[in-house]
Order: sequence, then structure tokens, then C-alpha cells
Amino acid sequence: MALTACPDCNGKVSDKAFACPSCGHPMNSGKGRSQWPAIIGGVAGTYISANAVVTVVLGSVMMIAFAAIMIAAVMSS
Repeated sequence: MALTACPDCNGKVSDKAFACPSCGHPMNSGKGRSQWPAIIGGVAGTYISANAVVTVVLGSVMMIAFAAIMIAAVMSS
């Protein structure tokens, strides 16, 4: 496993990775690899990095928790 530089953000990326873990830039797939992630990314029109997924999930949980606290505060007064 060798590390290469991402052409978009210059981050270190494994040569076996389908996309850069920092920015989500798609990496060239080599021979013998499945084209499944490239096809899904092409259909969706975007590549989502792990950081983006964590941010969306954490933001949703925090918003729901804040709404629950506000509802409880209004109901108790």
C-alpha cells in the first residue's frame, strides 16, 4: 500500500482508496477493482467524504436534541 498525493487538496491518500478521505475527490481506479463507487458517484453527481457524513449526522442529532429541550421547556411552563 503506497500513499499518493490528492490532486485536489494534496492530502495523503492510499493507492487503494476510491476517493480522498479529506476532500472526497475521486481517485483513479486501477485494474481489477470494482467500478461500483465510481458509478454511484457519477450517478449522484457528487462524492461525499466521511467528514461530511459525520457533520450531517451530528448536526441532525443536535437539532433534534435542541428541539426536544425547547418543547419540554414550553410544555413545563
